[in-house]
Amino acid sequence: MAAVSLSSAVSSSSENVPFTKPRILCLHGKFQSGSIFRNKIAGARRKLEREYELHFLDGPILLENENDEENSYYAWWERTPDGQHTLVKEAFEYVIEQTKTDSYDAIIGFSQGGTLATALAISVVLPNVQCICTAGAPYVHEAFEIALELSNNSPRFDIPKLHLAGETDAMVSVESTRKLSEEGGCGELIIHDQGHLFPTRAARVKEILSFLSTMSLKDDKNSDA
Repeated sequence: MAAVSLSSAVSSSSENVPFTKPRILCLHGKFQSGSIFRNKIAGARRKLEREYELHFLDGPILLENENDEENSYYAWWERTPDGQHTLVKEAFEYVIEQTKTDSYDAIIGFSQGGTLATALAISVVLPNVQCICTAGAPYVHEAFEIALELSNNSPRFDIPKLHLAGETDAMVSVESTRKLSEEGGCGELIIHDQGHLFPTRAARVKEILSFLSTMSLKDDKNSDA
């Protein structure tokens, strides 16, 4: 089976097969939406879209925001006053349902969406995902419990993961992202000098693109093997 880098189109022995970009599922943070996340990472997105097809998904939980009636804000799960995370399994089920007719090669996630991206990869419910990239994502024990359950106790910790954490992030500590990286397995942690955001500076975007380009895609339909 022929393999090509994630940053290139899947090769084919047939000249009639159209150019195909690898597809990346993008999961926003809490109090965001797919469109808000898309706009916030515009600088990085434009570079990524040269080589990848990006799909931004809204979370399942609509949040109230009395200060902004024009935009919709979502979350993937909720957190109780005592720190427990609820509706986590429902988040997995929602993503599975929303993507059942699609196939993705990688997942990008910010904050809560990054935690979900990590857990989805481990759970193997999106079997074609071959790597993930997160930013400002905390470790959430309940997400890992659901991932283990959905994997039938056969989680995939070997899927490569790139985690970015901000030194001045007041919402998610570097140590929480470090634990996410360690517990998720096969993770690389990059600490930058910014806060709670998905980095769009040229140097960070270059690192993300470099990480994605090292991954391999295998596609039976386009393989010349």
